[in-house]
Amino acid sequence: MYIIVRRRLRDYASWKAVVVDNGVRKERGSRGATVYRNAKDPNEVFMIFEWDERKSYLDYLGLPEVQKALADTGNTEIIEVSESFRLLS
Repeated sequence: MYIIVRRRLRDYASWKAVVVDNGVRKERGSRGATVYRNAKDPNEVFMIFEWDERKSYLDYLGLPEVQKALADTGNTEIIEVSESFRLLS
């Protein structure tokens, strides 16, 4: 399954330094992620995560170290989260 997250950041550089994958997402069932920046607003990002299942994703987001890392960058505002499934290859 894919999780698409639209997020507004205070500072892209500080956020990026914290969210670079250190293996925790993979250990929790993530198959990878892609991040896109809005060309008109570089502090708005769109992230597409591939996860084994919804529960894995929610468990990951609930980890204290994940919450702390996001809070430390001051980037906790999530504008939109969508769940989707790939229909065509």
